[in-house]
Amino acid sequence: MESGDLPKPESRVSLTPWALCVTVLLGPALLVWIVRGVAFAAQCQPGPALCRGLPIGAGLRDSLTLSWMVSTNTTLLVGLSLIATFAAFRACRPLLGTLSLLLLPILSPVLPMIAVLVSRYEDCPVSTDGIGSCMLWGASMGMSFHTAAIARDFVYGIVPYTFALTVMLGLVGFFFARPRAPAPPPPMEQMRRMTDDFK
Repeated sequence: MESGDLPKPESRVSLTPWALCVTVLLGPALLVWIVRGVAFAAQCQPGPALCRGLPIGAGLRDSLTLSWMVSTNTTLLVGLSLIATFAAFRACRPLLGTLSLLLLPILSPVLPMIAVLVSRYEDCPVSTDGIGSCMLWGASMGMSFHTAAIARDFVYGIVPYTFALTVMLGLVGFFFARPRAPAPPPPMEQMRRMTDDFK
């Protein structure tokens, strides 16, 4: 080892598993908002007519359907949130892990719910009974809009459990997943470095 060389730091655990879980849980909801953003950019007011000849209504309906498949599946939602939490803990990121379990099960259904709310108009029914159909930008929304009303009750039902899990696992992460200071080198290694510095 030459003078001034530093020992290589220990390789850090990758956050790739955490990122994959977040992508699966929030990707469809972000896709909904991309489609809604296109409608905002094209200055499309919610209504039954086509928006500037673009199939925005069908795109919104399909992206909402995909989003509801993920965000209203309790096993998938809680399971991936837990995997993301443990992946962050393994990478010594306790705060990231705690926030993942607190926010992911809420954001996944709430983001598409907000998209539905800002896309409704007067003659566009949304109900938990699934009565009526909303025509938006040339496409029938079917159950993709009605599911927003159902998802609201789903969120109210799941949040107390995920909050309790967050508190318990957050304490575990604080005590066991904090970053540790690197161990000091052995005495012989320290002496060797000191002699190398004097050369």
